[in-house]
Formats: sequence, C-alpha cells, structure tokens
Amino acid sequence: MIFSKEYPTGVIVRTCKVGGVFLLTILSVFTASAQLSPGLLQQYLLDNLDRKELKINYQEEIRDFYPRINYQPVWMQQEKTINLACLLDNLSSSPKWGLREKDYQYSFISAFKNGTLRLQNLGDSLKAEVLISDAAIHFYSDIAYGNAKPSLGYMGIKYAPDCCKIPASLAEYILENKIHFLASFLSPPMEEVKVIGDKINWITEVMEKKDFSEKIIISKKVNTENKSLWQKLYQLGILDSTNEDTSEKSLKQKIEEAQLMFNLSVNGELNQEIIRECNVLLKVRLDQLALSINYYRWLSCLTQNQSVIVVNIPAAYLKVYRDNKVILEMRIVVGKPSTPTFTLASTVNEVILYPFWHVPLSIAAKELLPAIKRDPSFLDANNYQVLNKSGQTIDPHSVNWYALSRNYFPYTIRQGTGCDNALGLLKLNFHNPFGAYLHDTPDKNLFKRRRRFYSHGCMRMEKPMELGHLVLNNNHLAIDTLTEAGCLKNQSPITVPADVKMPVIVWYNTSGVDSSGHVVFFEDVYKKKNWSK
Repeated sequence: MIFSKEYPTGVIVRTCKVGGVFLLTILSVFTASAQLSPGLLQQYLLDNLDRKELKINYQEEIRDFYPRINYQPVWMQQEKTINLACLLDNLSSSPKWGLREKDYQYSFISAFKNGTLRLQNLGDSLKAEVLISDAAIHFYSDIAYGNAKPSLGYMGIKYAPDCCKIPASLAEYILENKIHFLASFLSPPMEEVKVIGDKINWITEVMEKKDFSEKIIISKKVNTENKSLWQKLYQLGILDSTNEDTSEKSLKQKIEEAQLMFNLSVNGELNQEIIRECNVLLKVRLDQLALSINYYRWLSCLTQNQSVIVVNIPAAYLKVYRDNKVILEMRIVVGKPSTPTFTLASTVNEVILYPFWHVPLSIAAKELLPAIKRDPSFLDANNYQVLNKSGQTIDPHSVNWYALSRNYFPYTIRQGTGCDNALGLLKLNFHNPFGAYLHDTPDKNLFKRRRRFYSHGCMRMEKPMELGHLVLNNNHLAIDTLTEAGCLKNQSPITVPADVKMPVIVWYNTSGVDSSGHVVFFEDVYKKKNWSK
C-alpha cells in the first residue's frame, strides 16, 4: 500500500510498505526543462555511459536493464517516485542487510535526499536517472552475491557468482510495481544467510535505539542485581526483552545459550571466558556477521547443481552444500597456529585408498629425527620407511642418523599403510601449492574436543567414508570394500579418480551457523582479523 501527499512547498511525502513495515521517504520535486522520454534516455546512454567522470560502476548491466523496460525512466518521473522511495529506503537500511550504504553512489544520493542537490535541467535529470540505476544494480547485486569474497591464499577454480540476472529481475519487479519485494527475492535461500541476517537485524535495531549504550559485565553474580548481564543478553538476542523473567535459573539457561553462541564449554557459569566474549563491542560482532553473511552470499551460486565442500578453519568444521542446503557435516582437525591450515579454493580430483604418508621434511627433521637418534627402532615400531633421493627404500640402519640435522636431511620418510598410518584409510587430493589435503585419521579422540587445532596444516575428517561416498558417486564399492577390509598393513595405495569433481573451499570465517540453526562466533585462532579497525 502506498500513501502520497504533495505539499505547496514542492515536497512529496511517499510511504512505501516493505516487509509489512511502512517506511517514510521524503522526496523533493526537482524541476527540469522537459519531461524525460525513452528517446532522450536512450541517446543519453549512447553518448555518456562510458564517460569516466560519470562514475558508473555497472555499465553493462545498465545497457541490459533499460532495453527491458523500453528505455522508460523509472526514477525521475513524478508518477514513478514510489520506485525511488522504495529504493532509497532499501539503501538506507543497508546495515540491516550486512551492507554499506556508502557503496551505492552515496555522495550523489545523499545530496539528492537532503535537498542540497538541485536538478536544474534535462541533462541533470538524465544523469540522476542513470546514477540511481547504477546504485540500484549495485545494491541488488550485493544482496545476491555479497559485497566481499573470501580472502583465499590460492584460487584454483574459475568462479564468479552470476546465477541471478539482476538487470532482468530489476526490470521485472519495476514493471510489476513490486520493487519493495526485490531484495527478499534475490537474497540467497541459504539458512546461514537468513539466520545471520536475522541476528544482524536484531543487533542493528538495538543499537539504533535512543537509549542504547554498550553494556560491560563486571560482576559474576547470576541474579537480577547484575543488570549489565541481562541487558547484554538482550542486546545479543538471547533474551527477547529486558522485561523477561530473569530468575537465577533462567539466567543460567541463558548463559548456557551465550556459551553456545561463543563456542565455549557449556556449564551455565558466569566465568571470565564468557564475560570476555560478552563484553566484545556489538559493533565488532556486527562486523563479524556482515563479513560472514557476504561470504555465504558469494558461495550460494557455486552450490547450485553441484556439491561443494566448505571448510571453516576457526570452526574446525566441514560442511558439504548442494543447492544451498547442507547435505553432510562433520568436525575436523585443522592446523595449529604455528602450522596453520591455508585458505584455498580447488577441486577434488582423486581419492587415495590406503595412502602412504610422506612425512614433510620439516616434520621429519624437527620431530622424527630426535626420536630416531634416541631409539633407531622408532622407525620400525611406527611402520616408517626411509627413501633416498631416487625414491628407493633403503635400510634405515645404513644411515648415520647422528650426522643429520634440520639443515641436512637428504632422505624422505614414508609411513606405510596400516592402523597407525597418520592418514588413516582415505585421502582426498586437490591441487594447491601448500601440499594440503583432507584425510582420515586413526586418532578419533580429538573430534570430541571443542578446540581442534592440532595438525601440521592438513585437515583430518571425522566422517571420511561419508565424504568418500559423495566424491566416488559411481564407485560406492570402493568405499564399501575399504570399510569392510579395515586397515591392512603394507597394502599398496589405490588411486581412484573422483567421479564428482567437487569444489573445495577452505576459508577463514569467525562467525557462522551451527547444526541447530543458531549463530556462533568462533575464536580468531590465527589472529587474522583486526575487528577493532
């Protein structure tokens, strides 16, 4: 429903209903030497669209957009101001979408909205029409694809999200007078986008209240006297209101929810760990959530019609997506801060059954060599073999281990297959410059831990066989046989080409959504993000 009233001063008040809420926009009526026409607009685009001084970011999309509406002006005609009202309200609410209003022709639109910019002639109106279209296409593109892509140390796939036809959708929704629904239509149908978006919206609305102030918890009392506690829990969306029952029992339950939100041990105690996390500024939490939601927007198109492996390092967790839904998830073990797992994008190309573990030189010289010097039988006891520079196995007793050091180690140590093999029964290979891969492990106990940062950089899987089944879609027998046979000592490795060339994304994302559908913040274990900036 739309309400409109024109005042003698030349100001039109337009109210646009978006998502059940009436949004008020005040638009000044600007004079021009003549009404815009399709012919004038088409000619203006031909003559001016590529001019650098016009500062258009989406030239090709604008060229696609206007023919779809027969070059009709959609913003700068008095009868079309409802389109402009809804767009400006959308741009103003950018923070609630995890976006930045300043990205969308901000200087021009700010001057336009506050009346400091006067459109004196036809050329000014044509320019305004095109700049506003550029802002609209930019905003709706960010809604669909995100305004930031993950920072990856290696990009081994060709991918740029383009599964939504932004100009076509914008034209359709304008022609059908339903532009106020366009942002919701373009938002990816991924649970993470919805859940994180709801949390962003909640915290943004809390911070926009006139009486808002950051609450810092000092007291460890779990009762109604600790007002900062329950006010902070409300600000985080754990309490629905500041008037909610805040008995000691209820507060302990809410503290447990907060501990889940911050990926902490759950005990209901108001200890220093949960106080520290709760006292992080809400602006910092919004920054984390905004980055995360835009990562998932970027990911969405990639998951359409194919399965995609996504490893989140701070979460030490793996999910497989298809068509925006999680079809498999598991805990993983990732690299220690001293030997971190690298971010990357690649494609799984093969599965190795009964893999050898070729011990990286840094590990062999730094960690294994001292053990070998103390006890030469260490190699046999752990099923290690020694290879020379030609890749041939040699007798370890023929090596003068005391002559070797971290700086001089001309051998390769390889662990044979068996129950103690560090890679377990299965390894997923994908090209990358870091020597990283996903693999099974004989040590399952680490998956029970909340913090799982123990590896030298590779990624150990809790459910390797389930992922192996997805990758070897047409060769289930290989995985089934492997599972039945179990660990066979000194079995030769078997390489099976991947039936499904599954993309794998390893990213660093300090917030996400757990399997219960709740927002979680993760420790910045590698100290990569300076959220205070």
